Amino acid sequence: MVDHIDEYPTVPSTDALHDLGGSDDVSASETVSSSTARASGEASTTTTATTTGKNDDGATPLQGEKEDKPAEPSDAGKKGEKQFKPGDLVGMTYEGEKFAVPQTRSPFAFHQKGHKFNLIDCVKWSPLVMHLILMFAPLPYWYYVVNFFFWRLAYDVGLGYLLDRQSKAGVITKYFAALTHPEATFYGVIKKLLSLSMGPDYVFKDQPTAFNAWLGWRLLVDWVLEMDFFSYLIFALKFWEQPELSVVVVLCYMLGIILCAFALWAKLDAYRVVEDYAWYWGDFFFMLDRNLTFDRVFSISPHPMYTIGYAFYYGASLISQSYTVLYVSLAAHVCQLVFLNVVEEPHMKKIYADMVADPDPKRQTILYDKSTGYFRKDLIVFYNFNIMRSADMFMLVIIIYCVITLFVDLSPVFYIIQMLAWRCIHSFGLGYILYSQSEDNGWMRSYFNKGFTKQEAFENWKRLYNLSLTMTWVTFICCALKFYDMPTGGFWGASSSYWLAQTFGLVLLSINVWSSVSTFEVLGEFGWFYGDFFLDEVPGKLYYSGIYRFLNNPEVVTGFAGFYGIAVMTGSVVIFALALISHACNWVFISKVERPHMEALYGNELRARSGLSCAVGEIVDEAKPKFKEFPRKVEKQTKIFLESTFKRKRTAS
Repeated sequence: MVDHIDEYPTVPSTDALHDLGGSDDVSASETVSSSTARASGEASTTTTATTTGKNDDGATPLQGEKEDKPAEPSDAGKKGEKQFKPGDLVGMTYEGEKFAVPQTRSPFAFHQKGHKFNLIDCVKWSPLVMHLILMFAPLPYWYYVVNFFFWRLAYDVGLGYLLDRQSKAGVITKYFAALTHPEATFYGVIKKLLSLSMGPDYVFKDQPTAFNAWLGWRLLVDWVLEMDFFSYLIFALKFWEQPELSVVVVLCYMLGIILCAFALWAKLDAYRVVEDYAWYWGDFFFMLDRNLTFDRVFSISPHPMYTIGYAFYYGASLISQSYTVLYVSLAAHVCQLVFLNVVEEPHMKKIYADMVADPDPKRQTILYDKSTGYFRKDLIVFYNFNIMRSADMFMLVIIIYCVITLFVDLSPVFYIIQMLAWRCIHSFGLGYILYSQSEDNGWMRSYFNKGFTKQEAFENWKRLYNLSLTMTWVTFICCALKFYDMPTGGFWGASSSYWLAQTFGLVLLSINVWSSVSTFEVLGEFGWFYGDFFLDEVPGKLYYSGIYRFLNNPEVVTGFAGFYGIAVMTGSVVIFALALISHACNWVFISKVERPHMEALYGNELRARSGLSCAVGEIVDEAKPKFKEFPRKVEKQTKIFLESTFKRKRTAS
């Protein structure tokens, strides 16, 4: 489905970012112009977010950011409210205390001008030293797997638990307040450690407890995440074996290096946007107010530091040529995605709930009124299944019929024909219905002529659409099972390539499920059932949010990943061909039915290019001048080197 009307206005989305040495949950409410549609287009998305650091001494404000102006005296200021200098970045605790946020050090800075190497730096670099020792220690291979999983769980479970408790009860801040009471045992030690990690503008006693607790939290995060990264690095190196040189090996190495470089770029580009505040989960402790322009990497992928930011896992797997590294990497990546959904997403929804626009009351009344509305817990695939509803039971009976045929000795041609029949019904049969409805209200008119209401006509459409959609999947899976060959030695005796195919297929299926769920979250029931073809009285606008922020039509790009995943799992050329045919049929439906209707309905509000293509184009445009200058720089440096070499030789002679 492309560019359907959102059921609700744009919901603020938060990209929780993550890095080898830190995680960034963007404390932001993403606002998108109502004249655009779901996802950032050519214009950059302006997001209320925060980062540490000051914006003084001529620092260029971010795009869309208003330059700070001297605060004018107010009644509140006269009564003792803190006054801030122009350019100060102001934070506010959840108790309402405002403060000027000092400059913090970047986690990527190996050395900053004027900074002296101290105890904190020793602690931060100790994980590298420890793992270099472990690298050359005579330890069994299983130790490196266990060591990595220990630190991965220390991150996702340990830090995740602490963040969850901090979000719900401020546990970290309260515990830190107890430790840093002037009469506490470790008050002086903690004060000294935090001062060592900061610059000259930081004074411990002048900052609120929440900010100081966050600084202490940063030290813990740096330690755990560096241990996590270096434990993975030595694990991958330990399982690396020198391969025999071949074209395949060279290609694997090249792709692996590209993936690692891409992951590093994604993290650095994300840090460019969010800086330290979001990098270290700052909004679990306090709030800031600063505008950020979410561009480039944030227009390529949702939650880029949890998705494409982990591409180095798969690059390392290709370089090491180890299935163990691949499966451990997949498990670790899944842990990270669980952390995102269990810890960060709930916190984002809680603290930014007041920034979500209320649904249009008129729209809500039309769609969900108990007597005249169009939606009442409708069946969506199997969601909202009701055994007391005849349409639901009818669909179940048809599915059971399809499954029973698997136990009957029928020709594989039968399953191919059955699958193609349902695909034609769904793409072309229902496509014709929607085309007719778009052109002359054909579906509704046929029901009106027989004395039915608009609600009854749309209700029957919803049932027909859900049945057709579900059966395209059921018949495809049945056909795939008929062509699926069990490994000769059983599952336990299967080859490594077999398990690789199954794993890759499951990953593609997972992408498909995520894509469908994300699409429904944006479209709602109204968009899912093509309501804008039938319900012209429903007011609405296009919004580019959620998955539509990146893709104009996720159904075309990722909506058939599951079909290809099943084809990979079966290893059948026939099933792969059927997946291609299904994808092609859907493309015809989109281009001939859905897209023309949306253009007629919304006109210029439709976006010509997706957020992903715009971001890639922006990156390419930025890179072109650098590539053009590269040969000149090489020539210049070579000339300087040769001249200096000849000069030394002449001097020596």
